[in-house]
Amino acid sequence: MSGQKPRHANPSRLPHELVWALATLSLVLPFFAIAAGAVGAWHLLHGDAGGWWWVAGGISGFALDLVIDLWLANPHTSASEDPDLNCRGAQCIGRIAELIEPVEGGRGKVRLGDTVWTVACAEDLPAGAMVRVTGSDGAVLRVTHQRHSRVGGNPSKAL
Repeated sequence: MSGQKPRHANPSRLPHELVWALATLSLVLPFFAIAAGAVGAWHLLHGDAGGWWWVAGGISGFALDLVIDLWLANPHTSASEDPDLNCRGAQCIGRIAELIEPVEGGRGKVRLGDTVWTVACAEDLPAGAMVRVTGSDGAVLRVTHQRHSRVGGNPSKAL
């Protein structure tokens, strides 16, 4: 297995019936754990040393529930095949656009598709200047001046 990443169980790749079964188990397991712990405490209070088995079962139930919950809720186990799917700004990185409002004081505007974006740039630029998107901070795109418009750029990423 040299050079291969270890394979971990990924809930998004498991049969959905198994994921639903684990989710249901995770929902009811704490109730059984509480019940087992209460039965064990009752036995212990009445002098029955066998109550420790019930208490241990309750603790084990909570531990199993915690493992299931952390495994199913771990973002690394349910990673998307397209990590930029809901990050519209990140999807714009590398695109070239024309400023529709000049960059003054570090801020300006571009239109990409049907959206007008606020841009941040280190230098002031006039409206109509071509810029390349280099990053994003939320809804603000970071851009640099594209001195030679579309030269060496990816045509599929242009406007």
